Amino acid sequence: MIKTAFRVVAMMAVAVPTLAAAQDYSDPTGTYVVEPNKYPSTTFPSGYDMNNTVSWDTGIMPFNPAQSYTTTQQDTVVNDESRILNAPVYFDFSDGLRDIDYLQSVLPEATQQSVPLPTQTQPTTNTPEVFNKSYTRNEKFGSSLFGGGYNINAYITATTASSAGPKKVEALGEGYVYGKAFNVEKEIVRGRAYINGQQGGSNSGSAALYAMGQQVWSANLYTTFAPAPINWSRTFFSVSKTFMIGPVPVTVKASLSGGVRLTVTGEVGPTVARLTATPGAFANVTASAAINIVIASFGVSCDLRLVNANLPSVGELFWPFCTLDWKLKSDLQLNYLAGTLQGYVKVKILFFKKTWKVTIASWGGFTKNYNLLNLFGSQNLGIC
Repeated sequence: MIKTAFRVVAMMAVAVPTLAAAQDYSDPTGTYVVEPNKYPSTTFPSGYDMNNTVSWDTGIMPFNPAQSYTTTQQDTVVNDESRILNAPVYFDFSDGLRDIDYLQSVLPEATQQSVPLPTQTQPTTNTPEVFNKSYTRNEKFGSSLFGGGYNINAYITATTASSAGPKKVEALGEGYVYGKAFNVEKEIVRGRAYINGQQGGSNSGSAALYAMGQQVWSANLYTTFAPAPINWSRTFFSVSKTFMIGPVPVTVKASLSGGVRLTVTGEVGPTVARLTATPGAFANVTASAAINIVIASFGVSCDLRLVNANLPSVGELFWPFCTLDWKLKSDLQLNYLAGTLQGYVKVKILFFKKTWKVTIASWGGFTKNYNLLNLFGSQNLGIC
């Protein structure tokens, strides 16, 4: 048999001119209290001045805002405070005060994953009328504070001709990526491609890419197709959560920004359905902090890379006569959870300053490059 192949560029609709603005959310679980016995969840009137109102931890000398302390007494307090907290002391040349730099806590969720095990379904069985192979896999990572995940869905189906319809071949490749910040999880990207070939009917398909549920790209797929790959960036969503850092309630806003991408190639006709779809996304976290009271200073430091995923899947059917050649393949290329997010507050305590720091996220980075599935074969459908 001689096959004649020709190429048709897929029709594309590339931009959505009025994309919805990135959504802002609040963590539904409320304020994270690091040390409930010492620093319970507290609110203050707007503009309240906390400087010189917070006591020191050392008991070597009473704290009294109205008292004057000698140089020797000041040294005694600062040195013992540093000893108790096991915190270094720095000299701030901007105001001439010493600053005790105290790492108050590394939150358990900052370093410990708490997600279910991956789930997947293996290729299905067949009936005399329908040949079907499908595969799905879902996996999540991270904790309640930061994380993400992915889902892969791929199938191929061949249906014999009957009184109900013509001989038909189909293939689908789909993948989507989650992102999570402060207990709010959203599907940030979904890529989907589907083709359908049948005798005497439509031989076509479609591909689409979605960001936060909104279509940002689409293409119609005909004959041999390879539309130009799409690679597009945006801010996905933001989530705010309040943390008690030392005695100060600090609202940290984490924003997930990154890119979306999709590559599709293949062929569709009455006896062939070949589809390779590679959806993907990456998301990094930027953060800011806000308070409504007066202290020496506050802020966040953030260098957190949440997820970078490519989810390639391949589905192939070739059915010219009595025998069906098929292939179903799915891979995973994933980098996730790398970097840190830390918040701090600095309060003046009479003759020195004290900095409390809380590590909200601290991940060393993970990589997975798996061949999840690679099945192929040739099957006599018993219809000749």
